[in-house]
Formats: sequence, structure tokens, C-alpha cells
Amino acid sequence: MTKDQLIGIRLRQEREALNFTLRHVATQLGFKNYQTLSSIESGERPVKAWELMKLAQTYRRGVEFFLMPRQKEQQQQKVLWREPSRTAKTMLAERKLLSFCQNFGRLTDLAGEAKSEPHAALLPVDQSKLRREQFRYVSKLAEDYRRYLDLGGRPACALPAALENRLGILVLYLDLEDAGSAAATSGSTGHAILVNSADIPWRRNYDLAHEFFHLVTWGQFSDSEIYETPRNSKKSLVEQLADAFASTLLLPADEVREQFLNKLEDGKVTYASLIEIAREFDVSTDALLWRLVNLKLLSREEVIEALGTRVLKEMERERRTKSVTGEGPYLSARYINLAIKAFLMGQVSKARFAEYVGIPFSEVPLFLEKWGYDEDEDYTIAYSAT
Repeated sequence: MTKDQLIGIRLRQEREALNFTLRHVATQLGFKNYQTLSSIESGERPVKAWELMKLAQTYRRGVEFFLMPRQKEQQQQKVLWREPSRTAKTMLAERKLLSFCQNFGRLTDLAGEAKSEPHAALLPVDQSKLRREQFRYVSKLAEDYRRYLDLGGRPACALPAALENRLGILVLYLDLEDAGSAAATSGSTGHAILVNSADIPWRRNYDLAHEFFHLVTWGQFSDSEIYETPRNSKKSLVEQLADAFASTLLLPADEVREQFLNKLEDGKVTYASLIEIAREFDVSTDALLWRLVNLKLLSREEVIEALGTRVLKEMERERRTKSVTGEGPYLSARYINLAIKAFLMGQVSKARFAEYVGIPFSEVPLFLEKWGYDEDEDYTIAYSAT
């Protein structure tokens, strides 16, 4: 079998795995008809370099994936999605996540910064206590992380930077549409969390904290424990533990209690006050209400009744509408700063830099300007410390 035939087979396999038609991919590449792509896949026509690069981008693979011999292909790193379903959109988002993970590692090396080993900076998890004490242990673990990461009284604001700068976790935001809400991965390329950028801010915050739990407990639970939902329950026990971890991490007991007691009037709290507290901590009203139940400040029955009322739903909907303005986040500040540093140090080309940050080549100067850099300045000048 010729090299062109081997590349063609792999291109066809990738296209079919994503349920893409010949016509769809041919249109993406600008071919006049799909027969051109068909002849490439059959090995009758050699694929040109620019075509292979474009196809690799379409399938979210590196060019080397189509050139390496089959026996040298490495097993893909596991990605744990919130929903276990596998769709073409999920697979594309997953491949993009893993690609950014690899780039993150390369940029760390190119920028001359220390690379953290997977799980090296995470607090140890006592598996026996996790299994035996469950929610009590998870809540304590969340409190330990809040102190360990110095998240302060409003953890949602500090969490993304803390995960990256203190723990070396890549936080990536992509518009996942209906591919899923969030995912986490851990392996040879390190830790990473993927969050849907199209979601409202407090949903992103909660998903980030939720997925952080899965990294903290990576390997502690089997897939069946994570995904299988018991009868008469909407979530598995593991997902409930992840929710409890996220709520405790984002809603510190002392601060929440203080805010709640300050809002009381004649022993009662209004819906408007509850939404105001939720906004203060940048979480959903639902998350706040259940945290108040956990802190024994509201009864379970009161919260169930409140969540079912039309007034609270309408107030929350109005809050959601006002908050969804402009574009959501994309790449983390640490990732972008590493890419800029590597570029300005001459470690990566301008074209490679554009690829790393996912922008057109022509937009590099504007991108750098947005982040406070001038492409024509020399940032390699070093000064001696006193």
C-alpha cells in the first residue's frame, strides 16, 4: 500500500468518525466538487500540503496524525464529559481540548517556565474517608482547597487564575453549543478543564468548580459510578458529590451566613435579597438556596417551594438576560501570556503564534495590542537584579 493510500484511508476514517459527508468537507476546503476529496481518500490523487493542513484543522488533528505509521499512534488521553453521549461535536471539542493541552505544555517549555507534574500540586485524597464519609468529607476537602488556593471570601472571581497559576490546570472556554456543558482531562499532558463559553457567568463558575472536583478525585471512581444514575434520582452519587464540592468551594460558610443574616427582616428574607446574595458570590440562585439548606439557614421544604414559584423564576430570568452581553471568555490569561512570551522571545513564529491562540495571521498585531504589547518592541532586554 502506498503512502498516499495510507494517508487517504486515515482521512476517510476521520471524516466518517465525525459523520461528515464528502460534500461537507469538500465545501470547507473550497473544492469545486466532492470527487476531488474522494480521489484523495482513495489514494488516487496525492494530497497537497495545504490541503492536508486544512483537513487536519477540520478534523481537529495534528498533521502528524495522518503521517505517522499506525503502530506508532498513541492512545488518546481520556476526557471525562459531564454527559456520556458521544457526538461529532463532542469529539471535535474533545480533540480541540487535547490539542490545547499539548500546546500548553509546549509553550511552557518554550517560554522557559517550570512545568508542574500531573497531580503534584493537588492535595491528597483519603479514599477510605471519601467512600465512608462522602458529603462530609467532600465539603471539608472543598474548604481545604479554598484555604490552600487563597480564594478569599468571593472564590468565583479568583478560581480560574488560582487553578492555572497554583495548580497548573489549563482552563479553556469554547462555545460547545449542544456538544456538552463541561469536561475535564488528566494525563501525560497535564490537567485541563473545558467550560462552555456560551453559558451565563455563574453557570461557568459552577461548572469550573464541578469539573475541578473530578480532577481532584481523578481515578477514584469508575465510569459506571460517575455516569450511572440510581433509581429515583436525577444524578449519580459522584455527580452529587461534585455539586456539593462546587457549592462549598464557591460559597464559604461564614461569608454566606453573614450576608444572609444581614438581609433578614423580621426573621424573613425576600426573593430579591436572595438573588442579590447570589449575584454577590457570582453563583446561581439555585446553588445559593441549596447551600443555605446545607448551612441550616433555610429548610429543604422552603427551598423546594421557592424554586417552584413563578416570581423567583422570572427574577432569575431577568438577571440572566441582563448578564449575557458580549462574547464569553476563550483562552485563559496564563495560556495567552505563555504564547505571547514565547513569540516575543523568538521561540515561535508569527504564524505558529496565530495558530496557538486561534486567530488569523493578519490579526496578530491587534491581538498583541489588546494584551498590552507592541509587535515591533524588543522585549528580550534583561536587567540585572539589585
